[in-house]
Amino acid sequence: MSKKEGSTYSQEMSRALFQTLIKHTPPKTYSPLLEEVVNALMESLSRGELERSIHNHNKNELNRSELSLEHKEALLTSGWLTGVDSPMVLENNQLSWRRWHNELNDVVHDLIQRSRFKYEGGRSQNSINVEISSNNEMLDQDQQLAIEVVSKERVILLSGGPGTGKTSTIMQMLERALCLSNNLKVGLAAPTGKAARRLQASIHKGIKTLDPLHKEALYAIPCNTLHRWLEAGQQGFAKNKQNPLFLDLLVIDEMSMVDLALMKALLKALPKSSQLLLVGDPNQLPPIGSGAIWHQLHKKKFRIHFKKGAIHLRKDYRNRGEVASLSKVLCEQGIHSFWRNLAQASSHTNFQTHDYGGSSIPPLLIKRLTKHSKKLENFTQLLLEKLPKEFQVASKEDINLGKEEEQLLCCLEELTILCPKHYGRWGVDEVHKAFLGSLKDGISSWPQGTPIMCNTNQPELQLANGDIGVVVGQGKSLRILFRIFSEERKLITRFIHPARLKALKPAFAMTIHKAQGSEADEVILLWPESSSRSSHKNQTFGENRSYEERLLYTAITRTRKKIDLIIKPNKQINTSKF
Repeated sequence: MSKKEGSTYSQEMSRALFQTLIKHTPPKTYSPLLEEVVNALMESLSRGELERSIHNHNKNELNRSELSLEHKEALLTSGWLTGVDSPMVLENNQLSWRRWHNELNDVVHDLIQRSRFKYEGGRSQNSINVEISSNNEMLDQDQQLAIEVVSKERVILLSGGPGTGKTSTIMQMLERALCLSNNLKVGLAAPTGKAARRLQASIHKGIKTLDPLHKEALYAIPCNTLHRWLEAGQQGFAKNKQNPLFLDLLVIDEMSMVDLALMKALLKALPKSSQLLLVGDPNQLPPIGSGAIWHQLHKKKFRIHFKKGAIHLRKDYRNRGEVASLSKVLCEQGIHSFWRNLAQASSHTNFQTHDYGGSSIPPLLIKRLTKHSKKLENFTQLLLEKLPKEFQVASKEDINLGKEEEQLLCCLEELTILCPKHYGRWGVDEVHKAFLGSLKDGISSWPQGTPIMCNTNQPELQLANGDIGVVVGQGKSLRILFRIFSEERKLITRFIHPARLKALKPAFAMTIHKAQGSEADEVILLWPESSSRSSHKNQTFGENRSYEERLLYTAITRTRKKIDLIIKPNKQINTSKF
């Protein structure tokens, strides 16, 4: 993908920024390649990335948008890399703006310093000196290590891919912490409401299957978005150094979605005596906001400072078949190997690829979407029939409708359609127009059971940007059913009138970015452009994984069971089997 939506912003801003640099920091030696460097950095910034790789190859060996040895030479002779006041920094062929580089490193070093403080494990006079019983025997070596370090380390990095048992490990770590101090003040957090609800629901589900010593205490742990913990408002965050968060332990899930500004605000509000458990998948996309702090922490030069506090879960507990093996290839060998292995994969796996050369939305997608929509509509009708006859949906807000309500909300997670972009060919908007017709008529013209996305934070309704609801009722009785956190921080469902929502869109399809923090039984992924396959093969992976690799990895790991990948024909790979 050359540029994501918003590329006009990148082009205009980079042109203006380049002119400003030329005026206020005139290069010692001018080269037109300097403008290409600025364009590349701004393009990365529009994707949330603060660094850009400079490859050890000449321009004619690389794709047009990549930075080469000639760009590096132009920078070195320009003086833009020299001195503490220079605008850019180059370290290990990673180029970044000096301001962002310094701020990102300040946050990393803050966390490293916190990790060096001796941690007493929150031990109090009420400590219960016991082990975590037989549950520990079912955990692998990495999980057991994670449980041990919760009583020793002030900052813990718990990483792993989908299905590696991160949530069950968190739950047992929390129990160990409560064993050490049963009056410990603990909080659960995630960057989005969707991810926070999923975290709390997963932990509550896990508690039911076990016999923990502190069942009530685990159920009572509050779970919020980071913005809500920090009491975000129009004037910024109410929680800060002068008005801190009084927590002994804060667990943050989906760390790959946390940007630099949010992490800085959190560290200002969280006392240095507090313990931090940071959890996530370092192979996922960077946050939409600038500054991928989780990816930075997993660079070898920084991760090594956390010693035993940096734990990576490796064992996959889910039977994800070819999805798991191809995800591993993508992470360990890169995108070229991924496409090669995919072309050689069996046609009877849970990872199916479909070649489609048309410009319209593929018929396969419309057919599957029609079936899914009908099922949602049927569950919605069952829900309406459960409502007391004397009431209309218009009169209800919080209500517990039991099985029918749960069936409908669970059906939302059976299928997700993912697109790299919101607009343009095979974008989210085009999928919805193809299925729902003109979107100008709004929600009143959409069928019952249509998934709806809240597109802005509305704390007065306990809704966050990215939350998914479903259309219930018609006409004056039309409402959207959401699963939310109540004021008492309990997970409830609520009917909300669409007029109360500031921004909403249909959500049969969503961008890969928006899908972070969620999963579905089945995923249909539209891949409208050929992958950026440069001619050189000596590309490095791991720390310097490309944006496209992270985009593809994040998309295919949203599925619990199967994925259908629909791609445009590409002459560079053999797709005859498709």
